[in-house]
Amino acid sequence: RTFLHPMLTNFDAPSRDECTADRVPSNSPQQALTLLNDPEFVEASKAFAAQLLSDKSNANFETRLRTAYQKALARAPSKIESDGLKTFFEQQTEYYRTNEADTKLLLTENGNFIPPTTLDQVELAAWAQVCRVILNLHETITRY
Repeated sequence: RTFLHPMLTNFDAPSRDECTADRVPSNSPQQALTLLNDPEFVEASKAFAAQLLSDKSNANFETRLRTAYQKALARAPSKIESDGLKTFFEQQTEYYRTNEADTKLLLTENGNFIPPTTLDQVELAAWAQVCRVILNLHETITRY
């Protein structure tokens, strides 16, 4: 019980046998790699994407992105963020459309989350990547 999970070490968590009233916030490359590649975060991004796609009130990219930002950051995305993520989404959609094996690998590996088969798998994979970006934002991890 006193062993600190390696992920928490990357985020400068104190040992479990100490009490800490104030932690020094830090931002390191290891944190970004953990947020992008740790199986827990990959699985969370797939579940987040599936939730966005399952909500029928989110009919297009803009409303889905606005909903994702509202849930993760409690604000709307800026024009620059929206434009950048739309370009990224289109690139990811094209990639997963032409690489079916990678689509299946992303959606079936890493964790216990099984995405609904009723959703478009290519769109789900592309949205999972967008959600990975949103969940990796400094603002998402460090609340201001």
